[in-house]
Amino acid sequence: MIKEEDVLAALDKPRAIYPLQLRLDPSNKSTDALQELLMRMRTAGKVKFDIKTGKWNKA
Repeated sequence: MIKEEDVLAALDKPRAIYPLQLRLDPSNKSTDALQELLMRMRTAGKVKFDIKTGKWNKA
């Protein structure tokens, strides 16, 4: 289970979804849970998604 604190710590620089997944949980091949968590965090204003680069970063 990926936690918000871990995601924020992994976003020390902007990262795309797959490298972020590899950093947080390399044994899990599905990014669905991470995407769902990132969407909830985006709604809460904790992270941002840059549509031009395709990368997530801290808000």
